[in-house]
Amino acid sequence: MYKKAMFVGLLTTGVLVLAGCKGDDGSVGLSASGQTGGTAADNEASTSGPGDSASESAESGDAFAGPALQTDPAELDRSLNCTAFEHPDKPPVLLIHGTTVTGSEQFTTFYTPQLVERGFDVCIVTYPDRGLGDMQVSAEYVVYALRRIHAETGRKVAMIGHSQGGVMPRWAIKFWPSAREAVADFVMLAGVNHGTDVALPAALADSLTTLLGIDRLPPGVAPAVTYQFARSSNFVAALNAGDETPGEIDYTALYTLYDELVRPVVPEPTAAVDYEQGNPKVANILLQDICPGHVSEHFVIGTADSLAFALAVDAISNDGPANVERAGGAAGLCGLLPVDLADIVMPSNAARLLEVVASTLDEPELDPHLTASEPPLMPYAQQSAKP
Repeated sequence: MYKKAMFVGLLTTGVLVLAGCKGDDGSVGLSASGQTGGTAADNEASTSGPGDSASESAESGDAFAGPALQTDPAELDRSLNCTAFEHPDKPPVLLIHGTTVTGSEQFTTFYTPQLVERGFDVCIVTYPDRGLGDMQVSAEYVVYALRRIHAETGRKVAMIGHSQGGVMPRWAIKFWPSAREAVADFVMLAGVNHGTDVALPAALADSLTTLLGIDRLPPGVAPAVTYQFARSSNFVAALNAGDETPGEIDYTALYTLYDELVRPVVPEPTAAVDYEQGNPKVANILLQDICPGHVSEHFVIGTADSLAFALAVDAISNDGPANVERAGGAAGLCGLLPVDLADIVMPSNAARLLEVVASTLDEPELDPHLTASEPPLMPYAQQSAKP
C-alpha cells in the first residue's frame, strides 16, 4: 500500500526487472518464469524434475497439499523468478511485494542485489493486478512459489514480505500444510496482520486513480483487497483465528511508529503477531524501540530501510527470529546510514542480475477488482471465521 507520490517516485528512480540466466562470465541472473519473457514451455523444460511433484501436489487437494489451487499452473509458473540455486548453505529467500506495485518494482533496486551479495539465492513472486484483488487468490501464488522452491532446492524457504506481502502469505501458511512445511522464516515488514484503522479506499485514492487512469473511483466501490484490510473483515478474523503462528517457523514482525497506513502502532501494534504472548519463535520489533530517532514510514520500511534490512538478514541467517543484540544492538544498528536507491552500486557478482526496464510497459491491462463489499471467504476458510 502506497501513496501516489511514493509510487511515482519509485518508478522515476528506474524500475528494475529480473532477467537472464547464469552467463558464461559467471554473473548471476534470474530465470524460470514471469518477467524473464520465457514461454511456459521453456519454463517447464528448464525446471523439470523435482519441481514437477510440486505442481502435481498443487492440484491434488489432499490433506497435506491443502485446498486445490484454482489458478492456472502456467500463470503461477510465470509469476516466479529466481536466481540460480547455488548456495546450499543458506535458505533460499522468497520476496513478496506490497499493494500497487510488482515484485520487480519493489525489490530489485535494493533487496535482491544486497541479498545476492550476501550469498543468498533469491526468488521474487508477483501476484496479479498489483495486489488489488482477493488475497485468497493471491495466496495461491505464494503457495506455488513455496512448493516449487522447496522441491527444487530441498531447503526450507525464508520469506520476506512487505505490507500485503507481510500478511497475505500467512493465509498460505495457515491453510496449506505443504506450504507451511516449506518455510523456515517469515519476516513481515509493516504487515497488515490484524487489519488497519485507516480507511484505505480514501487513503489510496490518488495511487489507485493514477494506476487506473481515471479522475476518481466510481462511488460505492473499491478494490476487493481494501475491504480485506479492515480490522473487522472476515479475512482478518479467519486469518487470526486459533494459532497466529503455525508451523515450525520463526516469525519476525517489524513495524514503525510513522507508518501512515498500517495503524494502530501503539499501544497494541496491528502489525504484530502473538503480541506479548512470550512465544519464543516470534519477535515483534518496533524500530523506534531500538533507535528512537529513526524515521521510516510505510513505503521506506519495505524498500530501503537499513535498520529493517539488517534485522531481516539477522532473522534469516540464524536460528530463531530476529535478535536485536545479535544483529548489532542499538549501538551498531542505529549508526546505519540511510539508503538512497538512486545511489546504490550493484555488487560485482550481481552486476548482470538486473536490467533497467519499465516493467509496466508489457503488463496486461490492470483489473482493479472494484466491488461494493468484501469477497466471500473460500469454503475451506469459512469455519475459521466463526466465533
